[in-house]
Amino acid sequence: MAKKGAGAASLFEADIEVVGDVSFAGELYLQGRVNGNIMAPGESGASLFLQEHSEVNGEIRAPTLVVSGRVAGDIYSTRRVTLKSSADVVGNIHYAEILVEEGASVNGMLVSLGQTEQKL
Repeated sequence: MAKKGAGAASLFEADIEVVGDVSFAGELYLQGRVNGNIMAPGESGASLFLQEHSEVNGEIRAPTLVVSGRVAGDIYSTRRVTLKSSADVVGNIHYAEILVEEGASVNGMLVSLGQTEQKL
């Protein structure tokens, strides 16, 4: 039996502004703005795609994350973070795997989950 939301894709258009926390499963494409935290279960196959000109003011927790927009807050990813050339992140990025394209901006620390686990 498939999990609820598994394989489903949702789209927040450019004219949508969310004030409050967002929880999702499956794929979420964000073109608008979120003033709050965005969360997906760490063990899920969820993916968050922050499109160019999107903006998140809050913490993001998602297994897979592709950032082309702006994030003001810490990022936690149990799988992979991809920062596209238009990405602008102000906050710490905790990741298992990371890809940073030329031109991406990060004002914060990059923290490998593997390094964190080895220190514990």
